[in-house]
Amino acid sequence: MKFFSTKLFTALAIALLLSGCYAQKATQPIPAFTLTPFSANDYVSSIDNFVIILDASSSMGDRYKGNYKFDMATQIVSRMNQTLPELDQNGALRSFGHSMAVSNKNTVLFYGMEKYSTYALDEKLKKIFEAGGTSPMHRALKASGQEELKPVSGKTALIIISDGQPEASLESPITLKAAQALKDQLGPGLCYYPIFVGDDEKGALLMDEIARIGNCGFSSNADNLLTNAGMAKFVEDVFLTRKPKTVAPTVAPAPVVLQGTNAQGIWVVDETYFDFDKSVIKSEAFDFLNQIVDVLKTYPRINVKVQGHTDSIGTKEYNDALSIRRAQAVKTYLMNRGIHGDRMTLEGFNFSKPVAPNSTPEGRALNRRVELHPMNL
Repeated sequence: MKFFSTKLFTALAIALLLSGCYAQKATQPIPAFTLTPFSANDYVSSIDNFVIILDASSSMGDRYKGNYKFDMATQIVSRMNQTLPELDQNGALRSFGHSMAVSNKNTVLFYGMEKYSTYALDEKLKKIFEAGGTSPMHRALKASGQEELKPVSGKTALIIISDGQPEASLESPITLKAAQALKDQLGPGLCYYPIFVGDDEKGALLMDEIARIGNCGFSSNADNLLTNAGMAKFVEDVFLTRKPKTVAPTVAPAPVVLQGTNAQGIWVVDETYFDFDKSVIKSEAFDFLNQIVDVLKTYPRINVKVQGHTDSIGTKEYNDALSIRRAQAVKTYLMNRGIHGDRMTLEGFNFSKPVAPNSTPEGRALNRRVELHPMNL
């Protein structure tokens, strides 16, 4: 019995020690994301084309700071896509690796080269949902030069998001040779912007070397680009050039009857009642919001109050912030399509102004909304 007790005590001590080590290595959640909007009124595209090459190989299924590297990489693509305004640039998305559930090919062009669309790129990104397979970055670079980059001209940004791990039995020089060959093919118009995910020193060195080959780009760290400020700076530095400021001419107000308003003269984005506890605009709302963009461009004297609302679940303080995030999502959508931010003011009303009873799921769904109140007609 004494021997058994000693073994039991030892086992408990080891378990406590391991749990302590686990706590020290606990997951550091991927930071929450708030868009930094860039208005098409203030910027022009500094590039003609861009290609995002996403590493979806098996090493990206490993954990870094408690998160899967693949999840971090896809978050970077998603946040970049949300932040970047549509400015008539061409875009493409390619990946390499993948599980067999995604593709049996070692590199796939999922999107482009075509006129960039936030919605289209987001839909194609969803198809790359699982990491697996080998790490043939050199094959992705070669294929990019033979497919989406073969017909292009002008300035091109090539963004590689990877942990820099080489394919089994291959050394990094084969990747650097492929990067150099693509640079030789496209010339000074091609700039590399590799984004390193993880903590492998050799992988980081490989990504730095790729940036050096481009002569006009730079390497970044995924940890920084997952912050709001880091992503905003990256998008501005790589994709955008600020327009010179001009004084807009005074436009006399024009009498207009706006379609899409309710009986109180308010635009209600009722094609996209928000999901519970979410501030993401659904694709069903894009057509309606695009009509609002057309009206605001036609009548530059019209300003809007963008008002967010929630259902009654949760505290007032939490829903205050949620209603503002919903309003900000709609404002950002309009700004990315050319409506100046100064024409829109944000207001959040939490659950204080319901339009339906909060006692039923259907009523709560109707209360999760954004309203746009046109002014200065």
